[in-house]
Amino acid sequence: MTEEVATLRPKDGFLTLGILGAESLRKNFPYPRFRVCVMSDVSEFIAEGRNVFAKHVIEVDERIQAGDEVIVVNKDDELLGTGRSILSGNEMLLFERGYSS
Repeated sequence: MTEEVATLRPKDGFLTLGILGAESLRKNFPYPRFRVCVMSDVSEFIAEGRNVFAKHVIEVDERIQAGDEVIVVNKDDELLGTGRSILSGNEMLLFERGYSS
């Protein structure tokens, strides 16, 4: 079985990150580039594939725009998953409620 770096999203023609692609970004770009960092106490929850809520975001790449593919990490920069941001990086830090990615 091969690991996917990314998958084509037919709806809009953009790519969604696979774990291999996310890990490559994490290793090759300095923190916090492309990252949404969440509180340690929700790390397990996020690693199970659950949604990231804005209230759990503690640090984020401020260049992230709504709709961007992101990697989700804990405070130790360990990869927890990937996702598509619903909010911009700045909004993730400002909002107390709602999904981030």
